[in-house]
Amino acid sequence: MEGRDKMERTLIYKNHKGDMITFTYKPPFLLSICDGFHETVGTVNSVSSAYGVGTTWNGTSIGQRDLTIKGTITDNIQENRLLLYDMFPLNSEGTLYYYEGDIERKITCLVEKVSIPEKKGFTRDFSISLVCPNPRFSALAATILSMATWTPAFKFKLVIPKNKGIKFGTKNTTSMGTTENTTEIDYGMTIKFKANDTVKNPYLFNVTTRDIIQIEKTMSAGDQIIITTHIDNKNVIYKNAVTGEEENINYLIMYGSKYLQVPSGTNTFRSGADSGEDNLETTIEFLPEYEAV
Repeated sequence: MEGRDKMERTLIYKNHKGDMITFTYKPPFLLSICDGFHETVGTVNSVSSAYGVGTTWNGTSIGQRDLTIKGTITDNIQENRLLLYDMFPLNSEGTLYYYEGDIERKITCLVEKVSIPEKKGFTRDFSISLVCPNPRFSALAATILSMATWTPAFKFKLVIPKNKGIKFGTKNTTSMGTTENTTEIDYGMTIKFKANDTVKNPYLFNVTTRDIIQIEKTMSAGDQIIITTHIDNKNVIYKNAVTGEEENINYLIMYGSKYLQVPSGTNTFRSGADSGEDNLETTIEFLPEYEAV
């Protein structure tokens, strides 16, 4: 975020209408307490040991994250009090952006409660409670990995030499790409397959982990398949280039496939198809996730 003091903690909330509000250590919304931002969220599941001593671990589940923002309205009390109520309608969804030093994160949340008690004086304290069904924070910007895509080879104004023709583009022929997960947790991705001609059963293979996701679908020119593998969004959508219609095709995920994740460390991916691989463009979008800020 440009123009901010990097030494100051700053919160920016963007609500369901796209309106934004800032909380920092300056008027009119003087930030004082941020609860729930620095904790990891998880529950250890266990059962009593069959031997009567201790417990047996059955895994760990990750619950929702509860966030609380507290502060003081310092100026234009009535106007800014109403502004907070307007910005945070109950049960509405928004995105909270967190900035502190070199840390820049965001998280999707629902408004649970807004409290602005009456009191004497020229200021009002406020408390905003938010619930995050997906407890993980994410980076602000995604990393894009493109494989076997076309790069335009001309610019406007376009002049085509007589009797010579012109090259309209060049294809990046590599079907492999590498990305680095610098966090300690696995996170999902968005995979986009685009067909330039007939493609049968496109796939993405993680060379590092040997996991694969493959879709049993024959694509025609212009068709797209978009796969999301995030913790709170696992879907396969087919976009028909002729009709413009979209269809959920989760049922066409082939046997042995997994909703691919990006484990910590270096990951190499390869895209391909049972046939028509040269007609396939593949783009992968990664959005790193974090257990806390």
